[in-house]
Amino acid sequence: MLNIKNILYPINLDSKNVSLVVKALEIAKEFKSRLHILYVNDPDAGYRHPTDREDAVALRVQETAPPELLESTTVTYAVSKGKLDNEVTEYCKNNNIDLIITEHKHKNKLYSMLFDTPDENIIDAINLPVLVIPKK
Repeated sequence: MLNIKNILYPINLDSKNVSLVVKALEIAKEFKSRLHILYVNDPDAGYRHPTDREDAVALRVQETAPPELLESTTVTYAVSKGKLDNEVTEYCKNNNIDLIITEHKHKNKLYSMLFDTPDENIIDAINLPVLVIPKK
């Protein structure tokens, strides 16, 4: 059995749908792991969320996740500013992260040829297991 104590879920607060955080909470509960929810205010992302405090991240998660799931899972909320892949890499090193859960939205072929998606940047930057959940 895998010994996964710390899971990281980089959350996109700019997205209208943050429902994948529920999947991350369920996985953390199943492994009896601490879930770290990290929001990175990335200057290269264009629009930046107006707040960068842990309580704002917690509020957004509480609006989406069922209370009983939040109560049964240990959650740490964190924020940072900088390039997403660099901040995720640094956070993983400082917090002994064992697994990263991220989402992936399929892009058209032209976009895929020209740009990397945030999840691809994370996968390329870090040497940890990454669970990618498709976003519909």
